[in-house]
Amino acid sequence: MAENLKSFTEINLARHDEIRLPFPPPLSLYIHMPWCMKKCPYCDFNSHEAANLSTTAGTLNFQNTDSLFAPYIDALIRDLEGSLASIWGRNVQTVFIGGGTPSLCPPPLMAKLLDAVRSLLRLSADAEITMEANPGSFERERFEAFAATGVNRLSLGVQSFSDDCLKRIGRIHDGSQAHLALDAATRIFPRVNIDLMYGQPGQDLASLGVDLASALHYVDEGLSHLSLYQFTLEPNTVFAKHAPACMPDEGL
Repeated sequence: MAENLKSFTEINLARHDEIRLPFPPPLSLYIHMPWCMKKCPYCDFNSHEAANLSTTAGTLNFQNTDSLFAPYIDALIRDLEGSLASIWGRNVQTVFIGGGTPSLCPPPLMAKLLDAVRSLLRLSADAEITMEANPGSFERERFEAFAATGVNRLSLGVQSFSDDCLKRIGRIHDGSQAHLALDAATRIFPRVNIDLMYGQPGQDLASLGVDLASALHYVDEGLSHLSLYQFTLEPNTVFAKHAPACMPDEGL
């Protein structure tokens, strides 16, 4: 029994503070981008409203993003370099870039980050590289630029296709922007995910059904995944302190 266990694990005690297996399991890498155009009132993630990104017209001024993201990308690369000793030799099968709104990052800086990931880690040839994006900051040219960096899966935070629902939960986009972003994403990226939220303030089963039908329409267009999340009042959020006036149908 003891001999079989030893041959299975091949424990290497060359150093007293680590145990190495001959075939260490693969890794998934998560990269966080903490900035958004606007902090949603229900969100308890580590995300922060970036100053000086929105113009008075409510559109995004991408020229201001370089100075915001450049030092952060450099810090991420240094952090990855400092972690290499603990993960050396392990394959990375998936990369997920979440936030925040990672699509606010300038594409050349995203390319710099992913180039560093490829050079420092053993990234599988068929690795899935996901980036989150929001319809409110959609530009087709940027989607194309992100695809050129190696992002092969886009996760769109749609939440709803209903203008009324989106307004009640404080989103910066409307239903038409969601459709425009999805029309482009399903043509540009090999895999696309839609995030939808159910149990939203003022939502009923009928409006949820419309959201689901709108999302499933994109299956024939290339949608590969649909994620459903329940609306919740999380501590330390705006909605936790000031709950929406119209809570959802209890049937949801």
